[in-house]
Amino acid sequence: MEEKSVRKAFHFLCFGILLVVFAEATHIPAYPKMLEHFGLGAGYSVYMQLGFALGLTGFQPLMGWMSDSFGQKIVILFGAACMALGSLFIATAPAFWVLVAGLFLKGFSGAAVIPAGVTFVGRYFTNEQRGKTMGLYGFYTVIGGLAGPLLSGIFVDRFGWSSIFVLCAVFGVISFLLFAYGVPNVKGEKSEHFDFGGVILVFFILGGLLTVPTFINNYGISSWMWVPAFVISIVSFALLLVVEKRQKKPLLDIDYAKTRNFWVPSIIAVIMYMSFSSVMYLLTFFVQSVQGKPSTVVGLLQFPLFLTMALANLLSGRLMAKLSARTIIGTSISLLVIGIGMLTVAKVDTSFLYLFVSMSLIGTAIGTVGPVVKSVIVSKANESRLGVVSFTYITIENVASRVGASFALVTFALFAAGGNSVGALSSTALLLTVFTAAAFFFLILIPKKIAGIQGGAEGLPESKEDTKVI
Repeated sequence: MEEKSVRKAFHFLCFGILLVVFAEATHIPAYPKMLEHFGLGAGYSVYMQLGFALGLTGFQPLMGWMSDSFGQKIVILFGAACMALGSLFIATAPAFWVLVAGLFLKGFSGAAVIPAGVTFVGRYFTNEQRGKTMGLYGFYTVIGGLAGPLLSGIFVDRFGWSSIFVLCAVFGVISFLLFAYGVPNVKGEKSEHFDFGGVILVFFILGGLLTVPTFINNYGISSWMWVPAFVISIVSFALLLVVEKRQKKPLLDIDYAKTRNFWVPSIIAVIMYMSFSSVMYLLTFFVQSVQGKPSTVVGLLQFPLFLTMALANLLSGRLMAKLSARTIIGTSISLLVIGIGMLTVAKVDTSFLYLFVSMSLIGTAIGTVGPVVKSVIVSKANESRLGVVSFTYITIENVASRVGASFALVTFALFAAGGNSVGALSSTALLLTVFTAAAFFFLILIPKKIAGIQGGAEGLPESKEDTKVI
């Protein structure tokens, strides 16, 4: 592809991804009204969230495999169509379970579309341009995630809860047209064998992991109701390692996952995203349940978090060509430790400004680490397996966020149950601070220079074609 065509396709892809991310982030503000419409209690929201989460994470590895085997364009077109169809299911659902099915399709759309940006950048950009475009991709996704809940609340209050899903259906159609017109059809390397065993086992692994928090939230960690789901995940993972070694073109690239360029940044990302997601939920309970402030204050505190994330994505992408990956990741870990550490001394009378600064540091940390971690992960991947590699990483990131949220809910409830609801935030934040600091131990394993990010790194010469792409 020519330079101009690559640049055009990238922006068409990113704008379509922005619309899908926006749609992915709209349903939570509508949950209470949706349940009220069907005459159901708040407990039924776990089924809605589980259906969405299974669609979002349970099929991402499969979408990556299909992207490599049949081409990226057909996968993202299918994902955009699922967004339009799933949103219409939700908006017009005659029964609650039809609505859950619509949320599943909505999540499935994200699984097919959102990781495609990482694959595209890894395939077409190198050196300084890879950092810039990975940061720009991150900026698009964060802006979509920021605008989704804000506009959703306005639509739900003024036009009814179904209106936001009608808008999501329209955005699904627009993203479909953007992908159809602007993204090239690059054929993949067809595999003679479909890794059916891998698909089933991955679904059991992720389904089990996603079900564990649901049981813990419903019945408590002492009920042991979550143990069977956890055991299923562990056994399925062990079987997956055996099955994938026998496949010529497996669903998961086990060999590449063993390299430092994949497992080290993945572990750091898991630690950081678990902590980030935990703080998001902790903040909601602390501000509303402990400080007694309205939910509007929670939204106002989330705004600087997402805004700094978006800006940090752009800055991080530009710094990658000048600073080492180790330096940037180390800085982001430090910012996250400081931001969460500030919450260890939070009290009932802690000011809005104090929490505002804490959220800004946390958002900057996550926004800074995102582009560089993704760039490290795809830096040595075989081009024919970029889809599998990038989709697998995004799956790991999503599961880490889900587990982090559940950790926050459980630990906060345990501390609050001890009669110290005021100190529940500070005690949980202290655990998260120590947990986040553990990421420093893996930092030394990140190479100082990464192939494809900095010219000449790891013996790869910088070519003239790499000097200017976007």
